[in-house]
Amino acid sequence: MYNATLMNVKNLSVDSQTGVYFAGMPQLAYQGLSENWLLKECGHRHWMGLASLSGKRQPDFCDLNGNKSYAAFTAVRITSAKLHEVVENQRFSISSQVSKAGQARYYSSHQLISGSDVSHIEMLSTFVFRREAGNNQTVSRANFINPNISEPESEASELMQQVKIIRTEVWDKYLGVLRSSKSTLKEIEFSPCPNNDFNGANFLYFASFQAFIDRAEWAWFNAKDLPSISDRHMFFYGNINVGDKLKIRLCAINNNAKFITHWCEIYGNGLKIADVFTRKQRI
Repeated sequence: MYNATLMNVKNLSVDSQTGVYFAGMPQLAYQGLSENWLLKECGHRHWMGLASLSGKRQPDFCDLNGNKSYAAFTAVRITSAKLHEVVENQRFSISSQVSKAGQARYYSSHQLISGSDVSHIEMLSTFVFRREAGNNQTVSRANFINPNISEPESEASELMQQVKIIRTEVWDKYLGVLRSSKSTLKEIEFSPCPNNDFNGANFLYFASFQAFIDRAEWAWFNAKDLPSISDRHMFFYGNINVGDKLKIRLCAINNNAKFITHWCEIYGNGLKIADVFTRKQRI
C-alpha cells in the first residue's frame, strides 16, 4: 500500500537536530571544507526533513498513482561561504529547517557554523517520478494530495521567483554578471561516471553539477591562486541517463583582483539542464 497524501500533518516546517561534525578527510578538500561534501550532507538533511514533515521514519514516497517519487532539486544556493576557514580536526555544526513551499514543493535552509563564520545554504525541491522506467528524460512532477497548503515563507517565495526568472531568461544582471554579455567563451564536454556522478536513485546527482563546474574551471584557467567559493547558485531543469554526455559552456566571466565570477550553462543531449552562477574569492 502506498501513501499518496504527502506531509499530511499539522506542522508546516520542521527543525532538524543540529549536527556537530569533526573535520576529517571525508569532509575536507584541498582548500578547507569540501563544497561537494557540504552539498551532499545538506541534501541528505533536506531529504530526511521531508520524512520528518510527513511523520515517516524514513523517506519513502509514492504519488497518487503509486509511482515511486523523489525530491528533485530545482535550485540550490550557497551564499557568504567561508569554507576555506574550516581546517583539519576542527569542529563545526550544521543546523537545518525544512518547510513547505507549495504543492509538493519544499524549501530548506541550512547554516554552517565554524567558529565565528556562518555560511548559508538554501535548497528548493519538487517531487518527481519517471514516466518511463529507467529514463531520466521522462521525469514529470508527481501528483500528491497535500491538504496543508499555505503561503510559503518569504525566503522560499524569493527563491521560487528567482528560479522562474533565470529559467525564462528574463533577468538582466545576476551576481554581477550581465545577461547581455552572453557569448560562448569556452566549452568542455564530460562523460559522467555512473559510480561517481549518479545517485542511488539512478539520477545524475545534484552535487555532481558543482563538481563538473569546478573541473571545467580548472581545465579552463588552471588558476594558481586557487580562489575559494563564496557564492554558488545552481538552477536545475532536467537530467540525463547513464552513458549520455554533458557539455558545459562558459557564457560570461568577471575577473578582478578580489573575485572571479562566472556563469555557465550545462547541456545534456542538446537541452539545457542547468544554469550555474559561481563567485569565488581570492584569499
